[in-house]
Amino acid sequence: MLWVMLIPVMTTNCNAKKNTEKSETAEKTAKTESVIQLALPPFQKFVVVTSPEEGLYKNADTNSPTLVRWDEADCESDFCETVYQWSDQPDMQGFELSSDIIASEGRVFPVLGEEGDFYKICVLNEWCDIESAYIPKASVGDIESAPIKADQLEAEEDYIKCRVIKEGKYKDIVLIDEYNDLEGEYLKIGVLNDGVVANPVDYKFDSFYLNDQKEDIVINDEEGGISLSYNKNVALATEEGIESYVLDLKKLSDEQIAKIVDTVIKRKPLYVDFMYHIPAQGLQNFIYKIIDN
Repeated sequence: MLWVMLIPVMTTNCNAKKNTEKSETAEKTAKTESVIQLALPPFQKFVVVTSPEEGLYKNADTNSPTLVRWDEADCESDFCETVYQWSDQPDMQGFELSSDIIASEGRVFPVLGEEGDFYKICVLNEWCDIESAYIPKASVGDIESAPIKADQLEAEEDYIKCRVIKEGKYKDIVLIDEYNDLEGEYLKIGVLNDGVVANPVDYKFDSFYLNDQKEDIVINDEEGGISLSYNKNVALATEEGIESYVLDLKKLSDEQIAKIVDTVIKRKPLYVDFMYHIPAQGLQNFIYKIIDN
């Protein structure tokens, strides 16, 4: 009888211990959850265009309208306007039809679904506000993706610098500082989620160097956009002997990172730039519109 009485007591203590461990694990997980919560897009897989010339169709039918690009006519600037529309829409006044192939050979697209002999693909990008189109399955082949790792992002590049926060409240937050001749320097804030970098388009600072600025960083948050100015204490010289600097992400303190991230997360994202690793081609960016956020 003694053994019969002890067994329930031992089981109860064991269950209590397991419940405590589960509770502690859940609490630990909650503490390390990123402050930027974004679900991955519904991309089923990726395909690469294998045909030298292929159209992108409005419907799953090669007789349906195709996606065309119009370029601003007689434009000699680096900021010429580009418009995408379906071929059954009226011609664009002041524009000329581009001869460039949109679905050029080697281009990668995310697949959203299938319909007969066609894939429905995501075509949304920085210049094209049309979200999806159809492409014949016969004109593409499958291409593999792989998880992005933090050290891969942080590898030095001439025009892009990345820093991934490894621990604490801002764990998995990704800071990306980029520079190009058209837009200048800007800082993007995203999150590394399951091997994919999710970067809301609105989580972006116009950034610039100010030599005589007293504070290391100053954030100007306005309705039209956000900007960040920085001084020499957090700057990196781009060329020896020349007064040319970019933001040095490695020099930012925890407090400064918190200030930057807390500024952008007040904004509700609509379009998100998702960065995937396509081993055969490198890092690829695809924009997706969040419907329910």
